[in-house]
Amino acid sequence: MTAPFLSLAQIRNRLILTARWVLRDHQPGPDGYCPNCRTADCPVAAAARDVLRSAKETRLWSTAGQPEEGDSG
Repeated sequence: MTAPFLSLAQIRNRLILTARWVLRDHQPGPDGYCPNCRTADCPVAAAARDVLRSAKETRLWSTAGQPEEGDSG
């Protein structure tokens, strides 16, 4: 499927999968340095962690405007 036809949940899932893939590739080696960036504090891995944290905290649908069950009015 192409992007214009994806649901919000599918886009979120693809972001999560991509962030996990990036974290696998930028996992620090035994010396503490990223094998791709050659830095001790890899900015790419930090961005991927931020994406995962945001995806975990973000709710796709807000239930604030929906009436509670049993509410007739």
